[in-house]
Amino acid sequence: MPAISAQTPTTRIKSFAARNPAMLFVLCYFAFQIFFLTMISNGAGVDDAEQLAYVGALQWGYGGSQAPLYTWINSIAGDVLGISLFTIYLVKFSMLASLFASVYFGARLLGLSRMVAAAGMLGMFMLPQISWESQRTLTHSVGGTTGCAWAFLAFAWHMKSRSWHSAALLGLGIAAGLLGKFNASFFLIALILAGLSIPSYRAVLLSRSTLAAVLAFIASVIPTGLWALAHTENLLARTHKFEMNAGGHFLLSRLHGEWKVFLNSVLFSGVALAFFGIAWWRSRRDRVTARSSATDAEKFVARLIWFALACVAVGVLVSGAAEVKDRWLQPVLFLSPLYLAVLLDRFIRSDLPLKRFAVVGAICGLIVIPGLAINMLYARDGEDPYIGELDYAKLFATTRAEGNYQSVVSDGPQFPGNLRLYDTSLTPVHMEMPNASARIKFPALFVWFGEDLNPGVMALMSAAGVPTPPTDVRHISLNFRNYPDRNEAVSYVLVPGPAKP
Repeated sequence: MPAISAQTPTTRIKSFAARNPAMLFVLCYFAFQIFFLTMISNGAGVDDAEQLAYVGALQWGYGGSQAPLYTWINSIAGDVLGISLFTIYLVKFSMLASLFASVYFGARLLGLSRMVAAAGMLGMFMLPQISWESQRTLTHSVGGTTGCAWAFLAFAWHMKSRSWHSAALLGLGIAAGLLGKFNASFFLIALILAGLSIPSYRAVLLSRSTLAAVLAFIASVIPTGLWALAHTENLLARTHKFEMNAGGHFLLSRLHGEWKVFLNSVLFSGVALAFFGIAWWRSRRDRVTARSSATDAEKFVARLIWFALACVAVGVLVSGAAEVKDRWLQPVLFLSPLYLAVLLDRFIRSDLPLKRFAVVGAICGLIVIPGLAINMLYARDGEDPYIGELDYAKLFATTRAEGNYQSVVSDGPQFPGNLRLYDTSLTPVHMEMPNASARIKFPALFVWFGEDLNPGVMALMSAAGVPTPPTDVRHISLNFRNYPDRNEAVSYVLVPGPAKP
């Protein structure tokens, strides 16, 4: 009887790494970023400070027109690991790692080659909104794009498994995309349309098992949907940024919006398109009409990209949005490098262009590491240094020396989130929080930038029953860690409690 070889976990890991070096690179890359950025950081930027302000507050929805998934994950991680910058970075870079992994394994499950999957995954480092902005500042966009990647992976698995449980996971993946970022709906609609456009996939999507996907999706989104209906002012808080029907021009606003969709789609994938063009030109002698007719997987990836862009174009036409920023397209175009890798594989005889495309992607990712560190420590946002480098420790020590307080209240999340790093028991409150004034616990610290009275903070004080304007406002000047010659004026007032009736 032949001996059965048993692989140890270490052997299996080594075998996996040898077969999937690109995946190993991605996992090591983001693991390094977690510890590196935690080590060099002083405080959180605006988006991460918002997450610090919500940690520990699990609820069906949050303010600022933002979907809740990313905040849910941060809140759970904070409850388990504690409130810290390490937790914030752990969540962000773990989600980015899962985004890359989902693209890779989704492509493999669809039947694309290992080389195409690796090039498509590493090629995402050539998308500045993912390789740079997502690591530097973005939060909910990371959640939405990662949710879409999970939906892509779940779709690929369901096409292979065709079971009830894979269908349920597809429903959960689609829900994750929608709960990660509401504009991810364009990609998710395109995912279903692209699947229905391919006969072999359509047969699976129209089978009885799809009922499990529908039920899982509905069960996942109903609570947040009901919350949104009850808090429409919070859901629509930032819709002004779309500049719908700007200037009252019905046609011109839509034409401008469609132009921004086209322009920012090109800019979003510009670096990847440039290197694709170089690889295409350098391989002109090895170019063929096509290796064979397109596979279902290749058709699906192509249609998914184009259907998603078409959905955005229709959305602009219907809503009249005149502004479409490139970062809003992240959940729509994150698979564009995979599509470019598919084209290189189909129309060029050699694998060398694919390998170069993957290597360039990896190099772009490596360049981000020192660039991001320099940006966080020394770069300026206009005339001012990075807001995370402000001396929040001095603000905390000064205000604590003047008295105890249970809440930190401001017009934005910057102070409430960062002061929580020094006392995790503090209740953070800012204007975009639903029912913000009701969250204030006294004694409370009201704090804001500048020496003049802040209208938003005054409104919160008044709503909480505190007489305004306050007469005992104090001021402090906070320096930036690596720019001691630069400072920000900050005002604060310590309020023992609301006025007695």
